[in-house]
Amino acid sequence: MNESQQFIQLIERLIECDPIEAIGLGGSRATNLADAHSDYDLYIYLNQDLPLVVREQVFEGLFQIIEYDNQFWEREDDGIFLDGIPIDILYRNIEDFDKALEATLLYHQVQNAYTTCMWNNLQNTKILFDRHGKLKKLQTKYNISYPIQLKENIIQRHRALLFDGLPNYADQLKKALLRNDMPAINHRAAAFAETYFDLLFALNETSHPGEKRMMNETQKLENVPEHFVEDLTSLFQHLFIDPNQAIKDLEQLKTQMKKLLNE
Repeated sequence: MNESQQFIQLIERLIECDPIEAIGLGGSRATNLADAHSDYDLYIYLNQDLPLVVREQVFEGLFQIIEYDNQFWEREDDGIFLDGIPIDILYRNIEDFDKALEATLLYHQVQNAYTTCMWNNLQNTKILFDRHGKLKKLQTKYNISYPIQLKENIIQRHRALLFDGLPNYADQLKKALLRNDMPAINHRAAAFAETYFDLLFALNETSHPGEKRMMNETQKLENVPEHFVEDLTSLFQHLFIDPNQAIKDLEQLKTQMKKLLNE
């Protein structure tokens, strides 16, 4: 997919900013999976802060609308180009990013979900600019096999979170279903699914691709529970209309995942 003129201009202006070490393009536009609804995911790697006044100058004349310093997830500016294409511009200190990857890949620390997303993001980043080659060095540093200890840690933690711990997501979701507590059903079902997918990617020693298209991505994996797509689909279809069937779907997911883990 051809890049928009405003995007090209933005990159040209950003390259002139001294605090920027590297610029990477992520998401579907970096992996050639973009469609008419795809936005831009732009990652700005810094060696020091890029002041607001500088960003305002860089962005001038390129956007219909821009929001500065959103920090719901990472620190970012979010906008819509004049041609209508949205963009998320995320700012990362390159040294801090390296330390976060070390915690996951070298020290095998697990998160409740999306454990290896940042790794996958780095692996699939298209480098647009790399002032001193630091981003390329990070890609080389973490061009490694999936750490077996990380896999084992994810399995141990997520098995407890999903089914075996006190409390666990499956039991919490069952209680919410029996109470017909819709906000709790939504919350617990999302937590269950996030952890379930994180476990599947770890079992297959594959970095987590992120929150979009997860069902499609897991269907490419070799080691998966039997009929898991049908069971997950059934669970989400019944959550708010047939609590008893949703509980049966949940039990089926639990049985099949434990069978896979025991194998």
